[in-house]
Amino acid sequence: MTLQVLPPELLEQPKDRIETKEPQPYFKPSSLKDGESEEFRLLGCYETGHSIVGWQYASEARNAEGELRFNGYVVTRTHPGQPDDLARETDWSKPDRPKIDGTFVKPRRFLAWVATSAARGRLEVLFIEQKSLREQLTEIIQEVEDYTWTDDGLANFSIKISRKGTGLETTYSILPKVRKVPDKIAKEWASQKESIWLPNFFEGKDPFEGKQVDEKGLPAGGTDKRGAHVSPKTKTKTVETETEF
Repeated sequence: MTLQVLPPELLEQPKDRIETKEPQPYFKPSSLKDGESEEFRLLGCYETGHSIVGWQYASEARNAEGELRFNGYVVTRTHPGQPDDLARETDWSKPDRPKIDGTFVKPRRFLAWVATSAARGRLEVLFIEQKSLREQLTEIIQEVEDYTWTDDGLANFSIKISRKGTGLETTYSILPKVRKVPDKIAKEWASQKESIWLPNFFEGKDPFEGKQVDEKGLPAGGTDKRGAHVSPKTKTKTVETETEF
């Protein structure tokens, strides 16, 4: 058995644009402070609707007084170009942090993956905007002899995401560690995986509300099979026994 793990949109994206809000709970590596790290186990994959790639940008809209104010984030499958609601950049050199007319915050590509947090012991959406982290994770996952998956699409390894530095000197790294999936996590995933469907991002709906269906009870949308993919081995090699995470 093989699983399509990496979203093919890393190389090719379908063409549409839909607005949404960020779901809770989620984790962004940018929330780490200098010297901090967090450990996660990836759950599911692209083929199961638990891993996606897209673009996100900050949006602005006029309030009742006619002033432009932050209006949440917009998620798109493909690069949005320069939409009318694209937020302006902030002048961080001034105490009142004014917006700079004529300049705009660039849309950022992201990789979202369902994961379980070692620190919080819960399912989260791991929301990776850093190109360096996406590239490192892609390399790790392609080491199919070392980093395997169960038949249910659970990673037989954890990833430790670390941050070093601040501002423009910030760097991020991922350290993988082979860890057999504990029975507890496997059972929890079996009971909860149908309640999470990350493509809901592109429908303006909560990923934690599960896969959406149309009025006939059929799945809404579909799975795009185009693009390159990685088919890792699902056999389990000798791994470290892990009872908690």
